[in-house]
Amino acid sequence: MKKTIIAISSLLSSIFAPAVVFATSGNTSCSGTTGVICNPLQSVSITGLLNNAVDIAIAVGAVVSVIMFIYAGFRFIFAQGKPDEISKTWKLFMYVAIGTAVLIGAKVIVSVITGTLTSTGLVNSSLFGG
Repeated sequence: MKKTIIAISSLLSSIFAPAVVFATSGNTSCSGTTGVICNPLQSVSITGLLNNAVDIAIAVGAVVSVIMFIYAGFRFIFAQGKPDEISKTWKLFMYVAIGTAVLIGAKVIVSVITGTLTSTGLVNSSLFGG
């Protein structure tokens, strides 16, 4: 179990680890002959990057949550009235519902965190594109 967790965390950290990239800002032409590296993310601020990441997470998470709701439904059917299996399935159903609610509120969460950090003065608003 520990090896699986370490392997998954290693894979995710290697995928999502920040790397130094020298990309152009949005105002430079990105043709192949300019000698510059184009910004593949099309984001010029942290807010834009977070919104792009949230959009991807919502698209992937919506598919995963539908699959998990269907899986929970099948677990209810295959429980065949066994109280311990039904209890486990209700927990699964609850976790899927909570995850889906967080997924739906992800854009709100990003805007609240951004607003809180800038309004308290902890972070300069220019960092968020404002």
